[in-house]
Amino acid sequence: METTKSPAQTPPPEDLLEVRKPTSLLIAQFFLFPLVIIAICVGIFLLFGYLTYDQKTPQEYLSDIRTGSESRRWQSAFELSNVISSDKERLRNTDCVTDLTKGYEGSRTEDPRVRRFLALTMGHLGDKRAVPALLEGLNDSEVENEIYTLWALGSIGDNSAVPVDLMRLQHQDAAVRKVAAYVLGALKDPSAIHDLQVALNDVDHDVRWNAAMALAQLNDAGGAGVLMTLLDHQYLDGLSDLTIEQKTELMVNAVKSLAMLKYDQAKEKIYVLSQNDPMLAVRDASIEALKKY
Repeated sequence: METTKSPAQTPPPEDLLEVRKPTSLLIAQFFLFPLVIIAICVGIFLLFGYLTYDQKTPQEYLSDIRTGSESRRWQSAFELSNVISSDKERLRNTDCVTDLTKGYEGSRTEDPRVRRFLALTMGHLGDKRAVPALLEGLNDSEVENEIYTLWALGSIGDNSAVPVDLMRLQHQDAAVRKVAAYVLGALKDPSAIHDLQVALNDVDHDVRWNAAMALAQLNDAGGAGVLMTLLDHQYLDGLSDLTIEQKTELMVNAVKSLAMLKYDQAKEKIYVLSQNDPMLAVRDASIEALKKY
């Protein structure tokens, strides 16, 4: 049964509060003014960040490497590698490589990280004048320095590095052998084919994979069987030491390498991957690869 309120329960009209529409002043008070304050604070933060940002030239970084404190020297070498990688075209035909080479040659007794990042920097710069110093640097006792130096030689692309690179395929450290195989593919010297075919039987799977991909760059299908295994999710899932990202990258590179060879036995498998592989990057690479057949 519906009930009605008595007059005593209903407030008189004069006691009701008036509901006013928000004015532009009220909106500004609650929204605009705080936004202005936030914008000013952010602007001050960015201004101070810009004023205190350490903007140095490559020469200043090199000076820090020569005369800075022990910790500052390797940090400057690292920062220099980032500067060069983003501005290498402008610096390639300057005296920067000469200064880099001198700094590299004079850092034999320094923190190994200094030579490591200087080698990386010379690789980014891609100037062949750095090759003699880098070849000498392969005699470093630090394995990681040797790896960085090999990468730099491959990035520069001077085939005078092929003989010493081939020797590294016999290195006791698997990481060195892996990088050596990768660099031989980048250098694309046909004289490396036999040694890379031997490396397909290496005990380390990383070395085998890089040797197979290097052979593909040399238009040799000797490693096609190894590459085909990398298209198998079941095989890759059994490798617990790899992340999903690494497995995806392996599949993408294998697809590209097999397409480079126009390897017929891989075409059907690549087509399947292009249709329903769970990894978008693999599907995209497979679609592009099919265009090469």
